[in-house]
Amino acid sequence: MKKLLCSLSAILLTLHFAYAGSLDGLREAFIRASAATYAPNDSITRRFIEYSDHGRANDVLLLQLYMSVHLPEDEVKALLSSISPDGEWSDIDYTDQTRGRWMPTLHLTRLYALTKLYVDPGNPHFRDPQFHDVIHTGIAYWLRLDPHCPNWWHNEIGVPKKLTTILLMLGDEATPQEIEGCLRILERSPFGRTGQNKVWLAGNNLMKGLLIDDEKLVLKARDTMAEEIHQTCDEGIQPDWSFHQHGPQIQFGNYGLTYAELLSFWCRVLQGTPYMFTDEQYLTLERMITRGICRSVWHGLMDPSFCGRQVFIDAGRGKALSLAVAAQNMAATDRADKQIFEHISREILYPDRYANTQTGADYYYRSDCGIFRTREWYASIRMHSLRTIGFELTNGENTLANFSADGALLNMQDGTEYENIFACWDWRCVPGTTAYDDGRPIKSSDRPADKLNRSSRVGGVATDDLLCTSMELQRDSLHAFKSNFFFDDLILALGSDIRSDDPSHREIFTTLEQNRLRGDVTVGTAAGTSRIDPSDPRLERLAAGELRWVHHDNRGYVLLSEAPVRLSTLEQVGKWDAIDPFFKDKSDSARIFKCRIDHTVGAAGSYAYAILPTRSAEQTARFAERPDVEILRNDARCQAIRHKGAVCAVFHEPGDVVFGPYSLTMDVPGIVILKGNRVSVALPTNDRATVSLRKGQRIRSATLQLDDLRLTGKTLHGTLK
Repeated sequence: MKKLLCSLSAILLTLHFAYAGSLDGLREAFIRASAATYAPNDSITRRFIEYSDHGRANDVLLLQLYMSVHLPEDEVKALLSSISPDGEWSDIDYTDQTRGRWMPTLHLTRLYALTKLYVDPGNPHFRDPQFHDVIHTGIAYWLRLDPHCPNWWHNEIGVPKKLTTILLMLGDEATPQEIEGCLRILERSPFGRTGQNKVWLAGNNLMKGLLIDDEKLVLKARDTMAEEIHQTCDEGIQPDWSFHQHGPQIQFGNYGLTYAELLSFWCRVLQGTPYMFTDEQYLTLERMITRGICRSVWHGLMDPSFCGRQVFIDAGRGKALSLAVAAQNMAATDRADKQIFEHISREILYPDRYANTQTGADYYYRSDCGIFRTREWYASIRMHSLRTIGFELTNGENTLANFSADGALLNMQDGTEYENIFACWDWRCVPGTTAYDDGRPIKSSDRPADKLNRSSRVGGVATDDLLCTSMELQRDSLHAFKSNFFFDDLILALGSDIRSDDPSHREIFTTLEQNRLRGDVTVGTAAGTSRIDPSDPRLERLAAGELRWVHHDNRGYVLLSEAPVRLSTLEQVGKWDAIDPFFKDKSDSARIFKCRIDHTVGAAGSYAYAILPTRSAEQTARFAERPDVEILRNDARCQAIRHKGAVCAVFHEPGDVVFGPYSLTMDVPGIVILKGNRVSVALPTNDRATVSLRKGQRIRSATLQLDDLRLTGKTLHGTLK
């Protein structure tokens, strides 16, 4: 009886493709979108393939790049020549049990890419008999083997997603046996989970509905996806347009980007049908992309601070291309913002041809990080607090990340400063961070208690043209107050109350920069100016007061307080397996520019320095001689500066800061930017503050109130009266 029912089911499934049903238009839209190429020319096609590692990439986003283009002929010939008559590719280990780069899934990735060509009427391989045989033989081989991965994601999401897409593209050429086998695999993909995983599973079930012509299932799956297209304080799109998954941690380049890519695809497929998302849902996705993820991509690369745990080879460029795919999907809906998304895609695909158009400051208070963009340069700050998770170590990836969110301050001009540097990075010297060396290997623990920054005094204020951030670092017995002030001509960094209670911390230091060495390094000292030639590797230790400024790669670094400095242009060597275990035998080396301030162990330390993007050595020297920024305070109670008519103050405790005839007071800990009579405030630990400005006997004040405690840290604006 069971065999009879299975046979009957297979016959019915075949019939579903043979008549025009209510879902036919939706299936056709799905096939068009799935078979499309997102690369406008051969050169960009090859970039997609290269960054996907020819479909082998660990990251699902980079792997998807291989399936987002029409493969060139040499790639097609290589695939066709290496598959056996029974459908097995000779270079795939079908017994692999790796959790991340699980090799067997490459089989379906290749079938998917070949099927795109086979079903595209404009492609020379349209309905090619050789393709027909390879695709169907390959499907049969997979269904016979039915490999399983120790990582649930491949079994429940990745494999069902690719296999179902292949069968839907084949349409009425999919055999009853193939559909029956696919349905067995789809049983592993039930509705459930949270955030992006919930969206993936719902998408698989929507495809299942199309496969078996079940409109109720299609509607249920669409509605389940739609449930996740809203702002939330749980996992998903946050009120500040950042994205969380695996708890309260920023996931722009990992789950957030896959969320954007997948939902943009479904927006494209469902547009113009009775199943399309609402205007409000579309607008929510649009804002999450344009106000969130897009801000973290610069000159065709995603900022490594926003790549999540995946900073392996070509991750930055590959993730940027994935964003271009999402942008093209959004543009294909032909809505009013079509041109915005077309330009986003062009900026990523042709970074040397299209200028950056996104400028201004963003602070993501739900995620403890910020981004500052001008026309010429980009900077980001990544922090964490008791409210957030700074980093994760999963599947053996990102094992050196212990200091990566302790105030990481990255600055880019052409975007390649940190590209593929991470195997040979000194991970204790992440730019912007204050860290320690205890003589042991970097701590590599994913236990929440081991990663936690034990302070809530972390936050930031963003206005149209200014960003002010602050972090109380309290980890592993190391303490520091770290504040950064971003203007269109400089970044000012202040540190105070730097101390450690751990006697094993034999060195404590703050890193100004660590990026690829490019050209000369010019050093300004009390004795004069000298030049370090790139052919002459150096490690220099300069006493407090000796170094005044240093210039490298079209940017300057100026010390605004005396401190011992260690400056290096040496070659650094490392292995990629600590970044991604797939690269277990791959070593790397590079000449690195590294500059750090050394603090005295056993005493409270401080620092003050300015970063001058897009400056020459001569301009850096002039600034060092006469800085046009004023440090008002830098102590354990307050850090404050004045520049370009703005006063920026971080009050670690209630207090005041004096400048000229004025006194600026805040009655609770918080961060404030004062410009004229306007104040912008963030309150990481309170919901109400009064800011006052006194001049003589005259006092003007503004009281600012946060109405929703879930939005703690949000920038509030007011006027002094």
